[in-house]
Formats: sequence, C-alpha cells, structure tokens
Amino acid sequence: MLTIDEQIELEIRARKELEDLRREAANEEIDPQAVAVDVAIGRLSRLDSMQMEEVRKDAARRRNQRIHELQQALRRMDEGDYGICESCQDWISYARLEQRPEADLCENCAR
Repeated sequence: MLTIDEQIELEIRARKELEDLRREAANEEIDPQAVAVDVAIGRLSRLDSMQMEEVRKDAARRRNQRIHELQQALRRMDEGDYGICESCQDWISYARLEQRPEADLCENCAR
C-alpha cells in the first residue's frame, strides 16, 4: 500500500512526465520535404529519408501511447484506484511505480 507522501510524489512525477511529453510533441516539426517523391535526391538518400521518417513516426506513436497511459494513471489517482494491479488486484510496489508511474500491473502480472 502506498503512503500519502508516496502518492503525492508519484502524482507530481506523472504530471511532470506528461507535461514534458506534451511539450515534446508540440515542438516536433514535420519536414514535408523529407520523403517527397518529386524532390530530386539519390535513391539511397531517399531510402534513408524514408527510414528516418518511419523512425520519427514510431517515436511519435510511442510518445502518444505513453501520454495516454499517464493520463489514465492520473485518472486512477483521482478515482482512488492508483497502485492496484488491474489483473490480480494486489498492490503494485512503490519501486515499480517510481520507475513507471503509469504502470497498471504488478511485477508478477507484467511478466
């Protein structure tokens, strides 16, 4: 079970991480020329550009997923369900929540 101080610390951490991720998403610039077909560049340069665009898209997908998970964690905090494993209903350790405030499964269920 989490103490009040632990819950407060985890909420502060989750809100800061969420704010950082949102700021990162807002600052990300999309380069429309990165993989444009009509731009005259070499075949290898085009392939490299397309690969970099896919890497950027994957990073954005993972960031958006983490934003969603942090929002859900903050919702659980508001509702009083935070820190309880969604699978076995046991308490999630503070150490795990400290590393991933959005964790919704205990160590055993996450395996």
